[in-house]
Amino acid sequence: MSDVEHQIDPSLGPGRTKTDEPSPPRWLDLSEQALLSSCHFDAFRGPGPGGQKRNKTSNSIRLTHEPTGIQVVAGESRSLQENKLRAIRRLKLRLATDIRYPVDLRWFEPPAWIEAVKQLGRLAVSHRNEHYARTASLVLDLLQARNGSVGDVGKLLGVTTTSIVKFLEEEHQLWAAANAIRKNAGQQPLDKRR
Repeated sequence: MSDVEHQIDPSLGPGRTKTDEPSPPRWLDLSEQALLSSCHFDAFRGPGPGGQKRNKTSNSIRLTHEPTGIQVVAGESRSLQENKLRAIRRLKLRLATDIRYPVDLRWFEPPAWIEAVKQLGRLAVSHRNEHYARTASLVLDLLQARNGSVGDVGKLLGVTTTSIVKFLEEEHQLWAAANAIRKNAGQQPLDKRR
């Protein structure tokens, strides 16, 4: 941890920090139950599949993470439970892309859980993996700390640069967040491999 504590400041926008305040909680390090305890669910009638049933049930979900104000919606399925799971995944991804935590590279060591998403020197994690959002958050935090250098992030995590690029490009939000970090660091955007 750096000598200076950081806190999210809503007046500065998502992921921006100011100094001399306590650190924000690392939302993605909480259990799912603990994370959801700080959220508000709303079920509503929304557009999507369902035919006649669509106008009779409230199967769309709006999930609001109250401490950050991040809001996500899911309504693709006729199933309320499926939409709830999609909303939770989207919330975790938004937390990963919108909130940056400073990394003191002098003391950085990869967290123990990163070994569960590495395979033969590559990141091997899909969106179904419990560590997916945490991996995304860590990669973006390191990318910011290294001024957009994907190669440096790979070295810090002990994986190939290509696996970092592939991980980022598989999810539009991650790709956009990574390129925003690179732009702020004065670097060219990453090129898609395909």
